[in-house]
Amino acid sequence: MISFFSQLFSYVTIILGLWLWIDSPLTVSAISPPGTNTQVVSLEQIQHVRIETLALTEKGVQDSSTLQQVISERMAQAGFTPVHQDNMPYDIIVRVKCEERKTWAGPTQHRKSGHSLLTASRLWKGPACSISYRQQGNTAHWTREVRTSFEEPRQAAKAAGVTNAGLYALQELRTQLVHDEFPLYLAAEWEQADRLITVFQQTTKHLDRRLLILQLLGPLTSSTVLPTLQEATQTPELALTAIAALGDQGEVAIPTLAKILDISRSSAQQLAALQALGEISAHSKAPDLYDQFVQQLQSQDPHMQTVAVRGLGKLGDQRAMPLIETLNLQAWTNPSTHADIQALREALNWCLWQLNPESHTGE
Repeated sequence: MISFFSQLFSYVTIILGLWLWIDSPLTVSAISPPGTNTQVVSLEQIQHVRIETLALTEKGVQDSSTLQQVISERMAQAGFTPVHQDNMPYDIIVRVKCEERKTWAGPTQHRKSGHSLLTASRLWKGPACSISYRQQGNTAHWTREVRTSFEEPRQAAKAAGVTNAGLYALQELRTQLVHDEFPLYLAAEWEQADRLITVFQQTTKHLDRRLLILQLLGPLTSSTVLPTLQEATQTPELALTAIAALGDQGEVAIPTLAKILDISRSSAQQLAALQALGEISAHSKAPDLYDQFVQQLQSQDPHMQTVAVRGLGKLGDQRAMPLIETLNLQAWTNPSTHADIQALREALNWCLWQLNPESHTGE
């Protein structure tokens, strides 16, 4: 009977914690200041960030002050100003809920679909921290999920010689938050290109972080992004990622990508540049794209030819029809069974259908 009431108390505590988290500004580690302390600023101008944390285990709500400290430190490293005093104004609330076992909260929509890592896993049931933000009383349709390396807390705690699986899971989640790049994802979500560029310039010894920032800069439209990506193409270890990010910039990046195709001595960079032009061709009919793709049909590299063919298919320019038909005949009379040649044949078939779908209706 005592065990029953003890378990019932744990469930009630968890439900109460979740209710407070969703419907009230109260958190375990901090009490949000009144709504009048919220400053009305655009997402691009956000600087002062209020941190709210909630820690849950199967035994109920736990102290989350150490989680709040980590979140604050990480946000400060990205140049944000964490707000701790109750009477201080803030621009936005960042909420972090860490659980021994993740509770499914339904599907989430994201303002940017370019970063799949943001999406919470429906299948994951182990320890996880869900990071979201709230501005002017409205919760954004954005979240990032940080997980432990293990899904079964009890087994992991036992293997580590720890008796309290819940606290062990929270400790491991804290370690993950120390290394996760959630502040950069938030900066990208808020379209703070200048902040990302500043971190990029200050981060010279962390290649993975620099590469991530280049990826995040790609879809952003700030005037400072294109020069940053252009400069990054001159650094060998950054070049391929920067070139791919240029593809997210759209038509403004076409001259830079065309130049890489023309003068680069790296076949990998040339292929990346052509692929980036292919990405642009999905939503642009710029005349320069047609010329670049047609020129690469003469390449001796079947990878380059395949990308060029698909680019012409996306453009739908009928001028390409005789060129594609000629290359199609060459590809299908080629006796090679290599996977690269087969990929080229498939691209040619797709391109011909894009250029003249009526010719395939009877098949």
